Amino acid sequence: MFSPEVLSYQKKNRSLKPTGTSEPKASYRSTIIYERSPQVKAWVLNRAGGICEFCQQQAPFMTLSGSPYLEVHHVRRLSLGGSDTASNCVALCPNCHRSFHYSIEHELLVDKLYQLNTELIRE
Repeated sequence: MFSPEVLSYQKKNRSLKPTGTSEPKASYRSTIIYERSPQVKAWVLNRAGGICEFCQQQAPFMTLSGSPYLEVHHVRRLSLGGSDTASNCVALCPNCHRSFHYSIEHELLVDKLYQLNTELIRE
């Protein structure tokens, strides 16, 4: 999600190009990282067969390993108590994946996803 500061600058629609910085500051943070099952990810990607499970379009490109590029998304986020199971995961193209994280219509998208994929179990 864009920070409030970025949104503020976007609204100002400045005509002067910002200078930025040639030496950006670095900061360090602690984060929680959830372990994810490679078997679940592989199963979900195989289930999708190279087709986004939301928009039903072909994966946008092939990876270096020759696989269609899709991203596995947890419908109920792990950070909100969602499980790392095939019944809580879908394979999405990058555009659909971003929309599930940032769209103002997130709830409607999730409801539609459950209608499209009967293998999902609402958690």
